[in-house]
Amino acid sequence: MNCFKLPILVFFILFLSSCVTFDQSWKIDKTSAGKSLDKIKIGDIIITAKDWKSPLSWFGHSAIMIDKYRLGEYPELGYGYYETDIILWLSKKKKFTVLRYKGFDEKFKKAFLKNVSNAKYKNYQIVSKTNNDAFYCSQYIWYLYWKTAKDLGYKLDIDFNGGYFVTPYDLLNSQYFEKVLFTP
Repeated sequence: MNCFKLPILVFFILFLSSCVTFDQSWKIDKTSAGKSLDKIKIGDIIITAKDWKSPLSWFGHSAIMIDKYRLGEYPELGYGYYETDIILWLSKKKKFTVLRYKGFDEKFKKAFLKNVSNAKYKNYQIVSKTNNDAFYCSQYIWYLYWKTAKDLGYKLDIDFNGGYFVTPYDLLNSQYFEKVLFTP
């Protein structure tokens, strides 16, 4: 029986840290990042490509624009919530997709920004998507959109398959977003 517990434990450890992106040795390449910056708005979601060479990145990563020049994210265990300069972040990420919620108007934006402020500084932990005691990268984004819609009086589940967990690729495949930028 114990021989089955080890592989399950290893899988969950990998899953718990699947949104790893934090790297303090970033180099700035302002050419591609600067061009992308003009197209990105508050509330946009940035999904990075999966990295099959690194088991910690098999699920990709997601972050969200919280103002014109910064994004908010839960990058990995041990860091919790983190705000990053978008030019630095995009310079490091060579392959990414930017998604925009089709219903993101000024009313939604105001409520959304209030929820961004209220959802900061939690621990990084893999929890069900409706649990707001802790967050992981894509669940944080799912929660912001779910809570904002709830505050505005309607239901919204941006998770593509409606599962217990939400991954970056569930957001990427959601019907509620349009792709505004893609780097191959």
